Amino acid sequence: MTSMRPIIYAALALILIVAAGTFLFVKLENMGLSDALWLTMMNITTVGFGDVVPVTNAGRSVSIFLMVSGFGLLIYVISAVFSGMLEGRLADIWGKRKIMKEISRLNGHLIVCGAGRVGKEVTAELLQERQKFVVIEKDPARLEELRSINGILFISGDATEDRVLLNAGLRRAKGVISTLPEDSENLMIVIACKDFNPKARVVVRANRPESVVRLRRAGADTVVCPSAIAGNRMALASLKPASVAFVESLVEERDIDLNLEELFLSERSVLAGKMLKESRIRESYGVMILAIRRGEEDIVNPDPAEKLYAGDLLIACGSAGNLTLLEKVVAGE
Repeated sequence: MTSMRPIIYAALALILIVAAGTFLFVKLENMGLSDALWLTMMNITTVGFGDVVPVTNAGRSVSIFLMVSGFGLLIYVISAVFSGMLEGRLADIWGKRKIMKEISRLNGHLIVCGAGRVGKEVTAELLQERQKFVVIEKDPARLEELRSINGILFISGDATEDRVLLNAGLRRAKGVISTLPEDSENLMIVIACKDFNPKARVVVRANRPESVVRLRRAGADTVVCPSAIAGNRMALASLKPASVAFVESLVEERDIDLNLEELFLSERSVLAGKMLKESRIRESYGVMILAIRRGEEDIVNPDPAEKLYAGDLLIACGSAGNLTLLEKVVAGE
């Protein structure tokens, strides 16, 4: 990443030299402040009008020092600033600094590694769900696409490098989604995530079915193989077209107010300890409980007599408004 630090340091050094030169001319040459500053600037810029000149050997020595050091710094600062303006680098630097500042304030966010075909779909969904996330991408063309979308925080770099992941806030992230096209790269990201933030949930793409086992063994929480999913979906679309069309409408059509949500049952909730039929979730909130995850066990299509326990993860289906109301009750608010 291009840094403005050298330019800032050079500018500060130049100001210090101007101040020191002015002070020395006042003391050594018995000049007024304006004459001393004028002579200092004449020496630094090497213009040399000759209307004000040093008369002592010490003053001449100061002039020589200013001509050598001050002129070099002046040229460096001017050339750096103007080249940055001409190349658009200064705006880019400030933009990167702003992004990095925003990323440093994130906590409990997601990190998306890669902005290719799969990565674009992931970011679009996260934007739709208004999730906090950071994208890591190294391809310049894809970075330009990200820059054109409002609300996306991104970092230019290789997601397989620990430094880049840490800059994206890996230690504070709640999850990482790796969509890189090479399974070996995704494997490296999984290992890095488990090293720096074992609590982060890692969802990773597998491009070859045989890589699924390796990625899970490395610590990935969820492994998605697009080719396997696509083949399964095509077969189901042929065998059960109505069912597939209905599921697609739930996932893809935004005008349908029907969502899936995961709700964690708190011990403070009035629903804890009640049977599903006693909770009257469907009657009171218009929400269906599709499954209950209890530890490592998944209870699909739970029986009405199934008892709800604190710590259960309820997989619910309903309208956004109803799910929000139920979420407050489940959380014990």
